Amino acid sequence: MSVFRNIIMLLNREIPTEVLIKRGMKVGKDFNRQQGCFIDPTHCFLITIGDDVTMSIRVTVMAHDANTKIGQVHIGNHVFIGANTTILPGVTIGDYAVIGAGSIVTHDVPAKTVVAGIPAKEICGVDEYAARFQSQMNEA
Repeated sequence: MSVFRNIIMLLNREIPTEVLIKRGMKVGKDFNRQQGCFIDPTHCFLITIGDDVTMSIRVTVMAHDANTKIGQVHIGNHVFIGANTTILPGVTIGDYAVIGAGSIVTHDVPAKTVVAGIPAKEICGVDEYAARFQSQMNEA
């Protein structure tokens, strides 16, 4: 990440990913963190993010909740997290999961599952979701 981008992040009160890694957060390859994401800076050592993970804008990942709950957060490989989503302490998100925009993830998300809502609930499997999307693209 460029020095310029780190300065912009700090001006926006975002802590750069490199700083969070130095504090103990584990991050795999090809992590894509969009603008405005907040990753718990005081408990980032409890957060693990896999390979090829994309966090859309304004995602929040918390490993503690005002000292009432502290828990590890595991985000698997090839996960997409939609805009304005909040992930709470103690949650594991499985590989190839998709989290819909505006969701609050309070419980574990199984691998290859699409979830959305407040609280996030299972919508369908990613294979069914991909088939629906392909069908819509073919109709267009």
